[in-house]
Amino acid sequence: MKYTNRHIKPNVLITDFDRTLTYLYKDTTLLQELANKIVTFYGRSFDIQESYLDNVKDGYLVWHRLHDVVIKELPQNVAMKINEQAENLVTDFELQVIKKVGLFFDIPKAVRNLRSSGIRLGVVSSNATSVVKFALEEADILNEFEYVDGRPYPFNPELIKPNPFPINKALANLKVDLGLVWYVGDDIVDMIAATAANVTAIAVCTGRHSEYDLIKSGADLVFQSFINIPEYFKDKL
Repeated sequence: MKYTNRHIKPNVLITDFDRTLTYLYKDTTLLQELANKIVTFYGRSFDIQESYLDNVKDGYLVWHRLHDVVIKELPQNVAMKINEQAENLVTDFELQVIKKVGLFFDIPKAVRNLRSSGIRLGVVSSNATSVVKFALEEADILNEFEYVDGRPYPFNPELIKPNPFPINKALANLKVDLGLVWYVGDDIVDMIAATAANVTAIAVCTGRHSEYDLIKSGADLVFQSFINIPEYFKDKL
């Protein structure tokens, strides 16, 4: 059974990035724009059948599907090169978006408050590591985090959340007691991954899912926003 410490201060707080510290695609047309870029790119190398996409409009889901199709349909060395270029395309797109949207208001203040209370911090994201680090550096809080890791490189869609692999990787790096770790995220996949990693699943309502759905998916505690977390600890520090 998962041990949760929702009523005491954790030693380590690991957080998601998109829709938790920022909102890259609040303008949802950007996801369609990314999808179009991905389809155009892969379409230069092979014929993209409608069945591959099944009317999917989310750029990331389009990328994941075509990434796997390339591996199945083309020689390994060719597929690896194409997928590496596609990953660079996605990373460049993310970078341009984060430059425009930045982090949520008061995230730097919340991060510094958590660190000043003695909580160790990390980030586990399905966005590119370089993009996450850029955003944190721009906000002058990168040094507040002991661990920052994005999607695996070379990319493997099977190793991102809801797979607990990225959280487990962070735990191994941080060398911490599982019972003293919070994982904060906005998505159902975050709750599933945190539960599978046997850490306390903390939800924030700054994404696409309702509080009900987040609790149903395993959230041990729900906040309206990441910036509410330091306030919660005031009586527990």
